[in-house]
Amino acid sequence: MRPCVPKPVPRIWGGSGLGFGPGIGEVWLCEAPLLVKLLDPADWLSVQVHPPHAYALKVEGKPGKYEAWYVLSPGEIVYGFSRPLDLEEARRRAQEGTLDEVLNRVRVAPGQVVYLPAGVVHALGPGVRVYEVQTPSDLTYRLYDYGRPRELHLEKALEVALLEPTPIPPVFPEPVPGGERLLSTPYFRLDRYPLKGRLALRPEAPLVLTLLAGEARLGEGVLRPFATFLLEPGEEALLEGEGLLLGASPKAS
Repeated sequence: MRPCVPKPVPRIWGGSGLGFGPGIGEVWLCEAPLLVKLLDPADWLSVQVHPPHAYALKVEGKPGKYEAWYVLSPGEIVYGFSRPLDLEEARRRAQEGTLDEVLNRVRVAPGQVVYLPAGVVHALGPGVRVYEVQTPSDLTYRLYDYGRPRELHLEKALEVALLEPTPIPPVFPEPVPGGERLLSTPYFRLDRYPLKGRLALRPEAPLVLTLLAGEARLGEGVLRPFATFLLEPGEEALLEGEGLLLGASPKAS
C-alpha cells in the first residue's frame, strides 16, 4: 500500500478551489499505473482531442490517451459537435475563430461520469471541477483555444478528430464487492465505494483509491479529501468512517 503525494500544477485556466492557491488548475493525485487528477477550471479549457494508440504510436512513438471525468460540480462541457463537419469547414472555423459556433455544449451534474475516448473533441467549462482518470500519456492536440497565445496542433487534431455529433456514452453501474462499477473501458475501470462504517477492499488489479468526501481511518492514519493511495493486487485495506471513495484500476490487456 503506497500513499500518493499530490502534485499541484499551475494552468492558464486554473481556479482556486483545490486548496493549493490561485491558478492551480490541476492536482495530480497519482501518476502510475494510471494518471489520476483533480481539475478546477476558472475558464474554458482548450477545445482538444487525444489521438488513439495506433496513430500515436506511428506518429509520436508513444501510446495515445483515453480518459474519463467524474463530475464534482455542475456546469457545461463541450462534447463533440452539434452537427457533422467536413475537414475543410473544421479547418476554416478553427483558423478564423468560429469553431465555437458548432461545438456541442452539454450540462453536467455532480456524480455524472463522462467517458472521453480518443477522437472525441472536448473541453471542460468554467467551474466544472472533475476527478479525471486517464491512461498515463500527455498527448493532447489543441484544436481551438479561444484566442489564447498557446500552440495549436490543428493538422494533427483534424487527422484524429471525430467531426460529427458524438453522444456521451450512457453509464450502467454494476455491483462490485463493496461498491459499484461506474465505467469499464478497454483501458481502465472506475468504481465508486460508499463508506458507511467499515469497508474492506482486496483488489485483483492495482487500485488507485481517492477519498472524495467525508473522513476515514486507515490503520493508524486519518484520511480526508482528497487523500489517495495505491493498493497492489492482493493487498487489503480496511477503512472505517463515513464518506465516498473512487477507485481507478487499469484493465489487463
